[in-house]
Amino acid sequence: MQEGAIIGNIASDIGVDTSSLSKRGLQIALGGGMQYLDVNRISGQLFIKKKIDRENICAFRDKCVLNLEAVLENPLQIFSIEIEILDVNDNAPRFPFSVSRINISESKTKGDRFLLVKAMDPDVGNNTVCNYKLSENIYFEINVQTWKAGSVSADLILIETLDREQQARHNLILTAVDCGIPPLSGSINISVSILDANDNAPKFDRQIYEAVISENALIGTTFITLNATDNDEGFNAELLYSFNPHTSEEAQMKFSLDSRTAELRVNGLLDFEQSHQYELFVQAKDNGHSPMTGQCKVVVQIIDSNDNRPEIKVASLKSSVVEDVPIGTVIALFSVTDLDSGDNGMVNCHISNNEEFELQQTMDNVYALVTAELLDREKKSSFNIRIVVRDNGTPSLSNNKSISLKLLDVNDNAPSFSRVSYEIPIPENNIPGSLLCSITAKDPDADLNGAVKYSIQEKYEFNNTFRNYFSINRDNGNIYSLQSFDYETQTFYTFDVVAKDSGTPQLSSSVTVKITVLDENDNTPVIVSPWRPHGSIVSDTIPSSAEEGYLVTKVIAIDDDSVQNSRITYHLLQVTDQTLFKLDQYSGELRTRRRVGHRDSSKQRLVIQARDNGTPSLTSTVTILVSRSDPEDKGLPVRNDELDPEFLTPLNIYLMIGLGSVSLLLLLTLLICIALKCHHNPSDDSTKSANRNSCYSQRDSMISDLPAHSTLYSSDAYWHSVLLAESRKGKMLVRQSMPNGTGFIVSSLERNSDQGTISELAETPVQVRLL
Repeated sequence: MQEGAIIGNIASDIGVDTSSLSKRGLQIALGGGMQYLDVNRISGQLFIKKKIDRENICAFRDKCVLNLEAVLENPLQIFSIEIEILDVNDNAPRFPFSVSRINISESKTKGDRFLLVKAMDPDVGNNTVCNYKLSENIYFEINVQTWKAGSVSADLILIETLDREQQARHNLILTAVDCGIPPLSGSINISVSILDANDNAPKFDRQIYEAVISENALIGTTFITLNATDNDEGFNAELLYSFNPHTSEEAQMKFSLDSRTAELRVNGLLDFEQSHQYELFVQAKDNGHSPMTGQCKVVVQIIDSNDNRPEIKVASLKSSVVEDVPIGTVIALFSVTDLDSGDNGMVNCHISNNEEFELQQTMDNVYALVTAELLDREKKSSFNIRIVVRDNGTPSLSNNKSISLKLLDVNDNAPSFSRVSYEIPIPENNIPGSLLCSITAKDPDADLNGAVKYSIQEKYEFNNTFRNYFSINRDNGNIYSLQSFDYETQTFYTFDVVAKDSGTPQLSSSVTVKITVLDENDNTPVIVSPWRPHGSIVSDTIPSSAEEGYLVTKVIAIDDDSVQNSRITYHLLQVTDQTLFKLDQYSGELRTRRRVGHRDSSKQRLVIQARDNGTPSLTSTVTILVSRSDPEDKGLPVRNDELDPEFLTPLNIYLMIGLGSVSLLLLLTLLICIALKCHHNPSDDSTKSANRNSCYSQRDSMISDLPAHSTLYSSDAYWHSVLLAESRKGKMLVRQSMPNGTGFIVSSLERNSDQGTISELAETPVQVRLL
């Protein structure tokens, strides 16, 4: 058939609409017939691409088949196609040479046979040689024999006695005819020379010898020894062995014959895949004057050995896929072939060290490499898949092929932080614009899918003040301060840092960041007790009868700092008489070291310092003027001519005059109020007594109304006592400050005039705590 001839339609055979062929990519993917046949991808017609010569493709094989693999994609389908090449009688029988010379002794008798040259025809079946014809003559005829393998040969048979003296040479024409339509023929001239009598021809032990040899036999290997005998004597019995003309040129190249010993040896490389069997025609010729010959046939069977490695041919291959492809995605399509036969040609195919992939056999020796698990580029970005194929021969032969596959990234990983939350300590009074910390997130994705951008998001939506305090570098996650922080104003700030990648779709995650402001010693202690206007001096009094341990006053200072920075101790910087006063450095209580004497100065100046525990330490001071008062002066300060020279400064003199004037006015006002309250009448003692009773009765009633308390307190000089009220019966209402400065005790006391002591009444005291 000519090139372009249409031999069939694949689309109609497999039941596929021709309108979808172009989309599904119909193609011939594999097979030995790809160079001769092709398919129209639009119509599905199978046509001849290159003219086919059956004799070149299949040589002398009876059946010639071309195998093809047709592939359809989307979805993937594979169809096996077998094209049988039918023989056409396009080769005439041909003899290896034009003239065949035969020597026949005149002593031959009727019925003797002589082997004729064999014609060759590469066609098969009826198209090969099926008969021989001999030109008309009275001495010879031919006997046509059909062998078991189907080959045909002819023997020349003597039908009349020869007489060399009458005719020494006979010229015959042998014609070989095939059975094709139309039949073809070929001829050869046979020249028969009549020889004088050498009347015993050599004879072989057997007419047909059979030998078996492996295709991997070494050159020079002897595989059979023939034997022929000649009953003649002398030169007529000396035999020489040789291949007769019936032996093909190929067989004579593969094997050699020792002319003396008749040993057949391997002369060339054998290949079972090229030829399974050889026919050798051997003749033994004597050395007589008129040599005579004997013939035999040697059939050599070639045994297959496992000498061909399996071959892998890839028809379709993907070099890269996205990492989220579903299980079962086809990566490659390939076929495996082995030219050996039997177990030597049976193959097993598997993947080496790749659990992510598997092989699926679509048809005989055709495999698809598919994904067996979900792939993850972040775990493994590329694969080198090694396909190993091994046959079942002994020893087994194998082959392999590596397929490289690259995974393309998909944005399937959100940025992740190394911690669940961050707590960043920073000192207060920081410099605006300073780097506070760096918050980073990792994204194992590639390119834009792994490019992380950072932003700050307020943890509570109602509060956006963080934008005034913090900023973040969107590329590297560095957090900067926009303002200087004050621990005393706010001790911590909480917000979220959001990390977002640049993939599609975008993925993000967040982490909570807590900025904790650390305290610094930036606040000076403030003395709140005893209170005084800014820059003024505090005045206080002490009774002349004050005993040792008498509480003069309590200095209280506060510090807005925290922890060690707010821990305050008290120190005496200056004191008029160091033997008279002592200061508790922790509580700030100023007490007498000893009993106050009349020789002690009536004016004592003390400078007390409140010092915090920070680094560096900050301090504040208060100046206290302590005056001694005598009971005889009814609470008024006692005049002391031995004044401290420091008290006699102009400023102190002015302050003392002002303080005395104000005290005098307050005392006069108080006396007037008491007189009006008690309806005082100096001319009537009874009225005076009644008024006094009425005035003190209020105090007594106030004392009697005190609520009960479960704890009793004794009067002790350790307490700083203040007389609130006193009745005419000696009853007193007294306020006593608590040692720790957190409150005071209101107690009901009674003065015993006989013993000069003060004792508690039956009523229990009231404890008042300052909040």
